[in-house]
Amino acid sequence: MKIQELARRLNVSTRAIRFYEEKGLLSPAKHPDNGYRRFTEEDAWRLQTILALREAGIAVDDIRTVLERTDRAETDEVRRYLELQRSALYGQWLELRETLALLDGMIERTEDEPESLRDRWHALAERAKASKAIRDSWADLWNFDALSEQWALNGSAGLTPHVPAEPAYSRILAQAAERVAPQHGEWGLDIGTGTGGFASRLLTSGVRMVGIDQSAEMLRRCRMQLPALETRIGNLLSVPSFDGQFEFVVTSFAFHHLTEAQQPLALAEMARVLKAKGRIAIVDWMDAPDDLYAASGTAPGEEHYAESQRLIAWFQTHGFRAETVSLDEASVCLVLAVRAPL
Repeated sequence: MKIQELARRLNVSTRAIRFYEEKGLLSPAKHPDNGYRRFTEEDAWRLQTILALREAGIAVDDIRTVLERTDRAETDEVRRYLELQRSALYGQWLELRETLALLDGMIERTEDEPESLRDRWHALAERAKASKAIRDSWADLWNFDALSEQWALNGSAGLTPHVPAEPAYSRILAQAAERVAPQHGEWGLDIGTGTGGFASRLLTSGVRMVGIDQSAEMLRRCRMQLPALETRIGNLLSVPSFDGQFEFVVTSFAFHHLTEAQQPLALAEMARVLKAKGRIAIVDWMDAPDDLYAASGTAPGEEHYAESQRLIAWFQTHGFRAETVSLDEASVCLVLAVRAPL
C-alpha cells in the first residue's frame, strides 16, 4: 500500500510516518521502477505498535530498543521495559494526585486571614514536598535480582535473613493465609511477592491474585512457578494500581525493609488500593528487638522492624479494626486490619 493509504488506515499523518522512517523505526521497501515506498501488512503492524508505544508515553529512542528486542524475540526484556514504564507512569500519577490535593488545600484556605494564609500554604507545600521525598527515597539495597537466582535453586526460606528458615516459614504463611481467608470471586494483592511464597497460599479456587515486586527478575521466576499470578513491577511506596481495586492486600517479610518514615506512606498506599470493608495483612518480625535481630540474622540499623501497636494505632486512626496475632516463630506477628463500614 502507499503512504497515503497507510495514513488513512491508521488515522495518522503522512508527516508522522516519514518522521518514524527518518528515525529508523520503519523501513518500507521501495518499488524498483519508480522508487515509491510500498508498505506491507508487516509495516502496518509495526507502525501500529509504534503509535501504541508513543501513546503510552515512551520516547522514540526507547521505542527503537523495544522494537529491536521484539524482533529478536526477547520477550522477557520487552515485558520488563513496558512494566517499568507502567510503574513510572503510576508514580507520576501519584505525584499529580498529591499536587491536586495541595491545590485543593490552598483553595480551601483562601478565605483565611491574610497574615496566616502564607504560613498555611507554606505548611501544606512542605508536607507535600516531604511526602514526595519519602516516596522517591525508595531503593533496592539488597539486590533482589541477584537473590532471585539463589532462591530459584534453593528455595527462599532461610537462604537469606529476609525470611525465616523452614519449616517455620511455611507454617507462618499457612497460618496467615488462613486468617486472611480468601473467598471465591475476590481480588487480592501481594506486595513484595518475591517468588510468590505467600501468594501461592492465597491462590485458592476462584481467587484472582496480583503480585508486586521491585525486582523484575523475581517476578520473572514467580511467573514460571505461578502462571496464575498476575505480576507488576512496583513497591510498597508506589503501588501500580488505581484506588479501591482489591478485597485484600497482603505483604510478608517486606515491611521491615522500609524506614520508620516510609512505613506510614506504605500503609496509606495499601489502604488506597483497598475496597470498602477490605482487609490488610502484614506478616513480619516485630516488637522484640533482641530476639528479633537474632532470628533474622541482621544487625540493628540494617532493617527497620515495625512496632505492632504503632501499626494498630495507624489503622484505628484511619477507619480500620485491627488486631495482632502471634505466629509460629518468636517475634513474627500478623497485623490484620479490616476497613470498618461507614
